Amino acid sequence: MEFLYGDSTPSPLTSNFLEFLRDALDFAVFSLHLDDEIADIHERTRMTERAADEEIQRLETLGRVVAGAIEGADKGAAESETSRCSAQITALSAEAVGAAIGAVRERLAGRRAELAAEEAGQRDACFKALETLLLPHSPPDSVLAVRLVRGADRTYSAWRRGETPFELGWRIELGIPPGNAFASDAPMDRLGVHVEIHAPEQAGWIKKEVKLKAQRLDRLVLTEVVDDGRTVTLHLRTDAAGDHGLDFDVDPKAGTVAARRAGASEDPSVGPFDLPAEDVTALVGVAEKVRAAAGELTATRLVEATLGDKEVRDASPYASLVAQFVALMAPIVHEVSRHSLNTTELVLRRQLSSERREEIFVAKETLREKFMNLRPELRSIFMRLGLDTLPPPARRSAAPSSPPTPEENDWPARAEISRSDPPPKPSRPPPAEPST
Repeated sequence: MEFLYGDSTPSPLTSNFLEFLRDALDFAVFSLHLDDEIADIHERTRMTERAADEEIQRLETLGRVVAGAIEGADKGAAESETSRCSAQITALSAEAVGAAIGAVRERLAGRRAELAAEEAGQRDACFKALETLLLPHSPPDSVLAVRLVRGADRTYSAWRRGETPFELGWRIELGIPPGNAFASDAPMDRLGVHVEIHAPEQAGWIKKEVKLKAQRLDRLVLTEVVDDGRTVTLHLRTDAAGDHGLDFDVDPKAGTVAARRAGASEDPSVGPFDLPAEDVTALVGVAEKVRAAAGELTATRLVEATLGDKEVRDASPYASLVAQFVALMAPIVHEVSRHSLNTTELVLRRQLSSERREEIFVAKETLREKFMNLRPELRSIFMRLGLDTLPPPARRSAAPSSPPTPEENDWPARAEISRSDPPPKPSRPPPAEPST
């Protein structure tokens, strides 16, 4: 769906950027709170380790003092009771000191494990917050691809992969709703029924040669689909477990198809081949149906997320990730603001149908409230969004050269995007005494 700016000029936006902005700010603020919590956990770990080290040093000093006192005492002859008693006291003292040091180290290991589990929980919370953001939204300028694969059990599994310009990558598991073509083990019965194309095939009993032969797509098994938004790649096989079949890279917008026969290397028909124009048209139609069916899949869970070569969980401090999100959104926010007729709001419009129109907006103040409870140095990360200033007059949209038509003015009542709850600060367990 295409969106217009608030002044009804076209925009490149194809999704509700205002809702993404709202949810991205929620994620950003939550992640910055997590940074503070993880830093606090690290400090508590250092304090615990320091207290344990100090206690061990005191115990070792005590052991040396006791041993020195016994050593300096008059014990009489080597076979005397005093000598035997001093030896026993020395052994018992060393044993007691060793046991106490062992107990300190055991408690330290236990406390370290508790703090590590607490930190893992905070990192998992970041992953879940990112899932909340990415399931309904794809960040602007992301490269996306949907992949469906037929499993050994004849059912299809589906994922959507994405990557932003700043190398945030993710994989989302997609659910296949009942009634969707891929809910069946033979989706080509709906997507390519009665579609026939001509492909090279080796034929002949005595003199084998390659000839064009008609192939019914609904008699082939669709083993894999990849849709990267531009090209729909189809892997069709004569047998689900085999290598023989046809591969197509279809660009529905351009109306082009790259075709290749797959199979054994010694088969002379294997390799790229040209299609008749009518076959290209038929395959474009199939690809459009496949894309439409893939578009019905629903995001169910975030399977993995990486930032560069790191898991997002391990990418703390998350302030860097937040700053990159802000840098990605800032130019779009400024452009939406420049075209919004009210300087205190961000406004978009969309034409739902020939008779239905919608105008959506969010107050800049509503968005500012999300990060105003942060420390000043963290609030500064969001300043480049320009939500606390009015756009410069020189950048405001010029007045239209002609009065708007009645249709352009005939927008329905304005609707503010739904508010989201402020992100809660992560819970913190009650303070514990340092392990000693």
